[in-house]
Amino acid sequence: MSHITMAEALAVRAAMNRLINQLMQERMNNSSTIIEKGETAEFPIRSVDVITEEIDTVSADYRKLDLLMAISNTTETISWNGGSITVMEAIELAKQIRNEIGQLAHLGSRKKLERQSSRGHDGSVTLFTVALYDPEAYQAAARKKEREVTKLSSLIEHANHHSKIPFDAAKYME
Repeated sequence: MSHITMAEALAVRAAMNRLINQLMQERMNNSSTIIEKGETAEFPIRSVDVITEEIDTVSADYRKLDLLMAISNTTETISWNGGSITVMEAIELAKQIRNEIGQLAHLGSRKKLERQSSRGHDGSVTLFTVALYDPEAYQAAARKKEREVTKLSSLIEHANHHSKIPFDAAKYME
């Protein structure tokens, strides 16, 4: 059996998904026609049944590839922080770090002391928003996490180009 890399599998799975959607649209387009009374319907070259069989075949291949990718992601590992984690865990960690970066960057962009609009009937009350942390430290933490997630993403990408999956993708790649 031939093999593809995980990177190729990602592209093939996306192509299969697009193909399934196109076939479903074709099936709907070929499912009926409008004729005048007494006319004979003109049948499309590809019947609904033929298209349905093709959808079933591509869908089965999609499920098989998806399962093989999941197995690969749970067995392939990368070195991270002095240990080893699965690619699946690394992907989730990268998502979590990116979420954290967003919040750290937001906190880092705030001012330590910011004047608010005056309150009261005569505007005699001046309010301030005071950050209860060091915004510069959070800016630095966001930058550090950005470098960290870039490194992690690079390791995931490297693993995707080296891990092999036993799948014949010829009918989707050529």
